[in-house]
Amino acid sequence: MPRYKALLTDLDGTLIHSQDCICDALAEAFEKVSGGRPAKEDIMDMFGLPVEVMLTTLTDVSPDDHGTIEEFIEEYKRQYPIHMERARLIDGAVKTLDHIWNLGCKICLITSERRKNASHILKQTGLDRYISLLVTRDDVIRFKPDPEPILKGAAVCGCLKEECVYIGESPFDIEAGVAAGIYTVGVPSGNWPLGSLEEKKPDCVIKDISELCSIFDES
Repeated sequence: MPRYKALLTDLDGTLIHSQDCICDALAEAFEKVSGGRPAKEDIMDMFGLPVEVMLTTLTDVSPDDHGTIEEFIEEYKRQYPIHMERARLIDGAVKTLDHIWNLGCKICLITSERRKNASHILKQTGLDRYISLLVTRDDVIRFKPDPEPILKGAAVCGCLKEECVYIGESPFDIEAGVAAGIYTVGVPSGNWPLGSLEEKKPDCVIKDISELCSIFDES
């Protein structure tokens, strides 16, 4: 068995192309709750952060306005499955997960989505065959770029952090993985340019998710 015993992985932009779907779902939630739609670019710049952070950053809603925040979260939950019907798998994602899974390694999803949303898209895309372990927004107090969800992912897998690899496609992902002290891999398959990942100093950057296979094979 390889030295690395677990893969911790981001979802949106790492395993699936879903940016437009999520933007549309969020835009609907913004309009219904706050009466306006932030620019798509502003929403995408915050990908990887919890939706409540987006709400309180991109609108005048106060972080103390728990009622409006909860209304926004619930509306986003309603919009998410509608718009995510258009989500598609990133090329090589299934083959990569299949390879790592067949090595006997555990695979844990680390996502800022709520558990209900994450479970829905895993089932819809068939990724639930490989991913049964999740750390979601519902499971942590602090989220990426804080290392808490990454460290919790290692614990959920029953592994030491030295036995885990974490992959993500945003600067928030990389910052969290590096802060957690876990071998961190950046992949520019989402909305963020390569340079923004390299600035956060991951252990390595790969061009394609399939390159993860060699990291596990060679460990």
